[in-house]
This record gives sequence, structure tokens and C-alpha cells, in this order.
Amino acid sequence: MATTEGWNIPEDLIVNEILIRLPVKSLLRFRCVCKAWRSAISNRDLIKSHRQHSQSKVHLLHGGSHSVPPGAGGGFINIERLNEEGKSEYYYRLPSTQKYGILNSSHDLVALINKDGYMLSNPAMQDLVYLPRPPSWGVGVGGFLVTGFGLVSSHGKYKVVNIRCNNDTEDICEVFTVGIDNSWRKGKSPPSPLCPHDHTPYVDGNLHMVSLESKGSWNVMAILQFNLEKEAWSVMALPDETKYIRWDVKLREIQGLLSFTCCNLEKSIEIWMLRDYANKVWSKDFVIDITPSGGGRNLGIVFFVFPLEVMTDGRILLQMSGPEWFYFDPRDGRSQLADQKDFSATAIYAENLVPVLGF
Repeated sequence: MATTEGWNIPEDLIVNEILIRLPVKSLLRFRCVCKAWRSAISNRDLIKSHRQHSQSKVHLLHGGSHSVPPGAGGGFINIERLNEEGKSEYYYRLPSTQKYGILNSSHDLVALINKDGYMLSNPAMQDLVYLPRPPSWGVGVGGFLVTGFGLVSSHGKYKVVNIRCNNDTEDICEVFTVGIDNSWRKGKSPPSPLCPHDHTPYVDGNLHMVSLESKGSWNVMAILQFNLEKEAWSVMALPDETKYIRWDVKLREIQGLLSFTCCNLEKSIEIWMLRDYANKVWSKDFVIDITPSGGGRNLGIVFFVFPLEVMTDGRILLQMSGPEWFYFDPRDGRSQLADQKDFSATAIYAENLVPVLGF
């Protein structure tokens, strides 16, 4: 049997080249090897380096309604993931006696929402934290909610943002710093009206949301940025040719970049990527023909379609406006259905060592 006896492996090599590449499950076991390993694996710098490295390998998680087995005292939410072969497999089970919906804006956590508040979980760490119901939920009727969350690296803490968009009054913005706040704080309201969002991607320290303003006979779109550290708003322009479009649109984080997708019903999907965040340089990376002659008939595409992730082999994983996913290969225009489950909510997750309460 090989032995390391007599070897002199530099500690920084173990940390920087080995530990940051290991799955969280292994690292949690290795913390029990000795005090030195426990200290190294719990170190803030290793946690940050491991998190950064893991962003390149993401999992598509999906989960549905809770179920309560006959005779059991409680229920659960089953979280599954899509593996490399495109098959769904068990990943994590969240305890629950109520129905939750999955939210997604950061790859670090799985966030769920129901009428009583939020539930945040880092599945790899078996970590679970409940947040209270925001005060604005009891204000008025109508409107919609926009939610986002992300890790503020400088503080080592997660922040959750809840925006109550009202029809006739000013939108209400509330912020909760997990592990510090006991209640929601009132933040600055967005500078222009928001569109309904199912995803609020967190990229480069900012949450991103689509706003829509009426200017004459046109609806002009832009992206609002909310900086989680400063809790301040700013505006980002969209590519000129997309400002006045009347298609359905979505924002996503894909391969660590902000992505803007335009879906022209039953015609095409345009996927724009913000390749240079600092200089706001957009690139139209993909145009997918979804007409019958372009493959739409075979896919059965009759609703909106949006990308979830670009896979390592170049295929694009897309979701229809229902619980259906398929892979599209831009090299030959072919598509392949992924394993289907009766789940309507999805999240992109990258395993990490960050506790929900922060570090």
C-alpha cells in the first residue's frame, strides 16, 4: 500500500489544488481526520476558493409539491437533479408540512417560498434556515412579488430582497441579512416599474430585473441592478435592437454570465450574453429556430422556451413553459428531450461549503 510517509507536500498545494476540487460530501467527512484538516476545511479562504471553483459544475435541481405519506406526522419536498446522462435522480429531501415554490437567483442556495415566508437551504451542507414573512405581504391586494438573494462576499453573509410590486402605489423593497437581522428592513424602491420575474440572477454583486416603461406607443425595456452590498439601484441598457421588442423575455445566469433571452412565440429564441460586464458589452450568442422547418414540430414547441444552462459539451439545456426540458445542439440543430418529471420549478445549484447563516 502506498504511503505518504516521508513526503513533504506543501500545505498550500493541498488546499489550493486538491481540497477545492473535492465534493462537499467528501470534505465534510475529511474534517474528522484531524484538527489540522478540520481547521483547513473550515477556513474562510478555502470556503471562498472552493465556492468559486464549484461554479463551473452546476446541477439542475427540480422539486414539486410536498407529500405527506399515510400515517406520517410530517411531509417533505423531494429535490432531484438532472445527471450527466439527462436522467433525474434523488438529491435532497427538505422537511415540510406546507407547499413551497422554488426560487432561484444565486447558484449557492435553494430558496423556497410559501405564504408564511422563505426557507433557505444549502443541500450539500444539509443546512436549513427559515425567514419570517415580510411585512409588505399584508399590504393591499393585487400586484406581484419579485425576490432575489445572493452572498455578499465582503461580509460573508447572504441577503434576501423582497419587492412587492403594486398596481397603483409605489413598490415596496425589503431586505433581510441572514444571520444578522431579526426582521426585514425597508430598502429603496426600484426607480422604474418591474416586470414579473421567476428568476432574478445574481451576477457581479448585483441582482438583475427587467423593467418596462411606456414611452408613447412603445414599451421600452431596461435592466435594473440592485447592488446587495450597497443596497443601491442602477440601470443597465439592453442591446439596442431588443429595447422595443414585444416578445416575452427572461434573465438568467448562464456559465457565470448574465443572459438575456427573447422568445418570439413559435419563431425563434435569441440568447444574448453579457460578455464584458464592466463595459456592458452584449453578444448575441445563439439564435434557435423553433419553426416547424427548424425543428419546432419535432419538439412540440407551442409555448415559450428559455435556456437553463449551456452544458460542457456545448448543448443548451432549455425549458418550455411547463415542466419539460430538452437539449438543443447548436452544431447540428438537433434536440433531445431530457428526463421528465411532474415538477414545475427548477433551480441551478453549485455545491459549496458556505453555511446559510454565513461565515
